This record gives sequence, structure tokens and C-alpha cells, in this order.
Amino acid sequence: MSFRAGRPINLIFIILLIFLGIVLLYGQQTSTKHTSEDGILGLRPNVPLFNRWSSCMAERVFNETDHKIFWAKFQIWTDECDGKAEIDQLNLVPLQNSDETKYGLLPVESDPLGSASNLVTLGIGKDIDAELLYKQKMNEIGRNISFYGADPITEINADLYAKIGKYFPFAVGSDAGYSTASVYVNGTYLNRDVVHVDLIYFFDRILKIKTFDNIWLDAEGAEYPLFDIFHKTGRLERKGIRFCQMSLEVHSPSEPQQIQFMELIKTIIKEFRFGIHKNRLVGHMRMYLFNFGDSYCVRKFLKRNLYELISKEDREEMEEEFEENLISKN
Repeated sequence: MSFRAGRPINLIFIILLIFLGIVLLYGQQTSTKHTSEDGILGLRPNVPLFNRWSSCMAERVFNETDHKIFWAKFQIWTDECDGKAEIDQLNLVPLQNSDETKYGLLPVESDPLGSASNLVTLGIGKDIDAELLYKQKMNEIGRNISFYGADPITEINADLYAKIGKYFPFAVGSDAGYSTASVYVNGTYLNRDVVHVDLIYFFDRILKIKTFDNIWLDAEGAEYPLFDIFHKTGRLERKGIRFCQMSLEVHSPSEPQQIQFMELIKTIIKEFRFGIHKNRLVGHMRMYLFNFGDSYCVRKFLKRNLYELISKEDREEMEEEFEENLISKN
């Protein structure tokens, strides 16, 4: 009688032991996974080709103080340094639209960060050929991409961009308000009164996105007040917002704006985060930037043989050494 009564108790005890073992095993695996991932996230990228590019650019930009010469020679310098650093190893994809070629990187096959990506177009200009081509390239490698576009001219832009993503009928600038802006209408640039929204508000409160894989910024001259977004202490950084790639147009500057451009480039080189490649001076400057200082961006878009992950302390030491070399040479 006692033996028969004990069998259910023994069976329950065995089931409980098995369940406890499964829980402990799963917890250990999860803990190991999190520890491993946390360890990776605590590391910083070191990209040798970017280091070579930065040193090459530093020799040129910090030896020039004339803003007119600086503007005129910038494409020459970047072409030279792109070649010396062998930037073609990045496998930048050309993306042609009706009047220009943009560039972009696709996520690498071994991307450990998921297949979803985003692209924000600030200034659509009634042309989404490059966006469509990028979408096609992404689909070919089995990746998803979400598009967000803003332009104050709703005619054509609204219907056109709605084919690929979410359209917003306003300009995006350094602050919010209502002002006169240069806009592209019927093949020419005209001054129009437009509503514009603060860039940080747009990213943080409307889109609610903290990491942007691609930003295409063509603000028709309104980009100059936005230059602080490239700084380590700028508004994006303070809000915890980052971007990996940017196609940027800097429009034909006045003399004070040429000075502002020169100061921006020198700051970017000194801060040792962004590379500026494939630049073209066509009256205005068409530029491509990549964030080599961010581990998310590097791991998602660069082949594994192009970088190593080092400690935060080692990365900071590299940056300090780079800055010390700039000071000693200049």
C-alpha cells in the first residue's frame, strides 16, 4: 500500500528535477549569450583603412587656412586619400537618380544585427530613382528597408514617395517655424514660404528612431545650421541618436559659409569618427559619409576582414594619439 502511494510522489519529484534542470540550463545559455553580446557592445571598432584615410586628410586640411582654396581643393584631397586608403574595399554601391549618383553600403551577409534597415530622405526633389535602386539591392540580399521622406512641396513628392514609404509634407531644418526656402519647382529653384520642423524633433518625437542606417540630406542651403549634428558634442549625440551613412549636399556657399564648411571638415577629421568619400564638386559639394567610430555601423556594414573590435580604453587612446599627432604636425 505504501509502495503504490509513493509512486506518484516519486514521479512528480522526477518531473520537477527535469524541469529545474531545463530552467537552469536555459538560464545559463541565456546568461552566456547576454554576457557575450554585452562584451561585444562594450568594444569599439578599429578600421585600418579609415585610419589611413584620416591621416592622409589631416595632412591636407590642417595645412590650409584659406577657405576659398579649401573649398576648391576638397574633392581633390578626398580623391587622393580615398585612393591611398583603398576605400573601394568598402564596396560602396552607386545609386543613380536623374541628375546624380549617390552611394551606399549594403548590410554584410554576416550582419549579426538583424535584417531591418531604414532610410530617411530629407529633400525628395520629385525623384526617388536612387531610393528604388537601393530598395532593389536590399531585396536582392533578402533585407527589409523602411523609407521616410520629408519635402515641403507636396506636388508629385507626396504620391511618389508614398509608393515606397511614409511621406511628411514639410521641410526639416535646424529649428521649427515658417520661413522662405529655396525649393526645386518645374526644373528651377524658387523661393517659397514653407513650414519646417526641427530635425531633432522629427527624429526623436515623430519618427521615434534612435539609429538611422541611412540619411539623405538635400536641404537646398539650409544644411549649414545643421552642421553641429556631425559633432561629438552635437544635438544628435546629446539625444542619443546616431546615423551610419549620409549622402549630403552642401550647396554653393557664400564666403562666411565657406569658412563654416572648412571648420566643419577640420572638426570631423579631428574627431576621428566619420569618413567622407566619393565627393564631387559640381557647383555644390556632393558627399558621402560613413560612421567608422560606431560599433553598430561597422559590424552591420563592413566585411569582417576590414576591422577589429578593441576596448573602449584602447579606442580612446587611439583618438588621443591621433589628436596629439595633429597638434605636433601643425
